[in-house]
Amino acid sequence: MNRIHPWTLALCLTLTRILPAAEFGTVSDPYTGNWSGTLKSNATESPLHATVIAYKNRYEVAFRTEADSRKPALGVLNGMVQSDELVVESDRSGTPTVAASAQGELPNNAVHWSGRARGSELKGTIAGAKSGTYSLRKIPFRPSPTLGAEAPAGGAVLFDGSHLKAWESKQAPTDSIQWIITDAGALEVVSQREGKKNKQDLRTKDNFGDYRLHLEFKLAHKPDATGQGRSNSGIIHLGIYETQILDSFGLYGRDNECGGIYKVREPDCNAGYPAGLWQTYDIEFKAPRFSPEGNKTTDARMTVWLNGILIHNEVAVPKPTGGGKETARGPIVLQDHGNPVQFRNIWVVKLD
Repeated sequence: MNRIHPWTLALCLTLTRILPAAEFGTVSDPYTGNWSGTLKSNATESPLHATVIAYKNRYEVAFRTEADSRKPALGVLNGMVQSDELVVESDRSGTPTVAASAQGELPNNAVHWSGRARGSELKGTIAGAKSGTYSLRKIPFRPSPTLGAEAPAGGAVLFDGSHLKAWESKQAPTDSIQWIITDAGALEVVSQREGKKNKQDLRTKDNFGDYRLHLEFKLAHKPDATGQGRSNSGIIHLGIYETQILDSFGLYGRDNECGGIYKVREPDCNAGYPAGLWQTYDIEFKAPRFSPEGNKTTDARMTVWLNGILIHNEVAVPKPTGGGKETARGPIVLQDHGNPVQFRNIWVVKLD
């Protein structure tokens, strides 16, 4: 059984007071999301789930028996918007779509799927080796239980929407910060200076060892992009261990997708939301330990909640995820990966 930290319980207890003031946001298009209902076939009725993902000029719809993106797909359909509805149909050629290829899935050529989504309903038929009808309704996303959580007593607020005094440019500490604070009080990645490409990660001026971090982020809607170009960013602990940020909603959930400890471990499940919604990371980080001679005796460790779901529990991080030298203390870094990802409500509690 996963353990519940006392600080997590405290955040949940303050939810009733804090959450109404926190804006959850909206999904960037009317079709992306989770749909659940039933499939009626051969006089039987069974649960059916669909995940809809927006790509350039099309949608991808993956049907499964349950809402788990790691389960094999029963069928993978392409969808196109026509008038005021999404028309979906499986690919008869058997050619895997982008997301299906990434997950090692192929459409089932023995069954042909088709359907139409309008409003909150997705209805259609299957024909071929198996025949029947299905009816699904769109399931709204629920705000994370820690969305809008305030820093507890003794915590240090790193960003509250009003200033950037806790931060500096990682590339050039004396350089001015080019990221912007939006009218809504969010910190937005800006990857250009004076009209030219200029990568600028932000790092805390303070260094940390052991800590717990709360951070809220919102992905930019980039349906034209795929893979690592799809609203990429990250939180880099001590400047060398990355917790990935990416629009990988509905995908398997690899170590380089949202929730992954980059190049080290994939999350226990894909708990990421699509672009447009505010999401939460709650991370308990333990720095590596060293002997008096400077030799590492204990690996860094992470316990990570994404949107209130425990996805890494006391996971050892044996090496830097993107290079660099391991140390006992270092800054917290927000990554500029060329996408206008937004952040807000960032605070940290030192545990050492």
